[in-house]
Amino acid sequence: MSIPRKRRSTGKVTIADVAQLAGVGTMTVSRALRTPEQVSDKLREKIEAAVHELGYMPNLAASALASASSHTIAMVVPNLAEAGCSEMFAGLQQILQPAGYQIMLAESQHRVEQEEKLLETLLASNIAAAILLSVEHSTTVRQWLKNASIPVMEMGAIRSDPIDMNIGIDNVVAMYELTEMLIQRGYQNIGLLCANQEQWIFQQHLHGWYKAMLRHHMSPNRVINAALPPNFSTGASQLPEFLLAWPELDALVCVSDELACGALYECQRRRIKVPDDLAVVGFGDSDVSRVCQPPLTTMAVPHRKIGSEAGRALLERLNQGNWSDRKSIASSLCMRESC
Repeated sequence: MSIPRKRRSTGKVTIADVAQLAGVGTMTVSRALRTPEQVSDKLREKIEAAVHELGYMPNLAASALASASSHTIAMVVPNLAEAGCSEMFAGLQQILQPAGYQIMLAESQHRVEQEEKLLETLLASNIAAAILLSVEHSTTVRQWLKNASIPVMEMGAIRSDPIDMNIGIDNVVAMYELTEMLIQRGYQNIGLLCANQEQWIFQQHLHGWYKAMLRHHMSPNRVINAALPPNFSTGASQLPEFLLAWPELDALVCVSDELACGALYECQRRRIKVPDDLAVVGFGDSDVSRVCQPPLTTMAVPHRKIGSEAGRALLERLNQGNWSDRKSIASSLCMRESC
C-alpha cells in the first residue's frame, strides 16, 4: 500500500503513516507500541512490520507529556573523556536500562553557560531525574534543580553541599590514606602535585594531605597547584619545578595517574631511578597506571560501582520516594612498583 506524499511533506514519519500502512487506526498503533501484550500477535507483527518499513521513531517526549510520566533520565557531564566517566555511565546503564529507563547524555565542555543551556532544555522535557558529576555548578543551575521536583544525583565524589542525592568517594580520606602509605614506607620529603582541579576538590585533597603530613609532624608545604590540564605533559613539566624548589624530594603524590605517568617519563629522561631515588604515586587507577614503567602505585576509584550504586539509589527514589542524601563509596590502594 502506498503512502500519499502529503503525509510526509515534513520528511518525518508519523503514527498516522504507520496506521495507514498497517490498515489499522492510530489508537491501535499507539496501544501496540505502548502495551504490546494487549494486542494479538498477528496484529502486533503487522504493526511492527509497518514501523520497520517506514523507519518510524516514537515521539518519547510527546508520550511522556500525554501520560504525565517519563522514563528518560538526563545526564550532563563536563567531558565524556573525563577519567572514569564512561565507567560510571556503564554502571548506570547496567541498573537503569533493565528497569525501563533511558539516559539522555550531554556534554557541557566545562562551560557553566553551556550547562545552563543544556539543563534549561532538558528540564523542559519532562525528565524523570537528572544526573550530574560532582563538579561546581552555577547558582542558577542549583536553584533550577532544587525547584524541579525530580531526583537529582551528583556522583563521583562526596560533597559537603549536595543539591539532592550524592554518591562517590571521600577525597579527604583517599588522599589521607595515599599520603599515609608513603609515610609508613619511610618517605620523609613528600610533595603533592595538583593541576587544574575544581576548587572544592583541590581543597579536599589538600585537607587529606595536610591531615596526614601534620599527624607525623612533617612539612606539608611541598605543593604545586599548576593552572594546567592534569595530563602527561603537565606531569613531565612540573617535576623539574619540584626538584628545583625541593631537591631533597623523595616521593611525589599526583592527583591523577596521567600527571604521575608524565612525572615517570621525566624521571626516565633524567635517569632518576624510580622508586630508589624518587617514589611516584597517582590517583584513579586508570589503564595507563598499569602499563607505564614502572607500573604505578595509585588510589583506585571504583567508577563503575559508583555508577551502579547511583542507579540503584535513583530507582529507589523514583519507585519509593525515599533514599538517604549521601553515600560514600570506599576507594582502595593499588600497590605496584613505583614506590
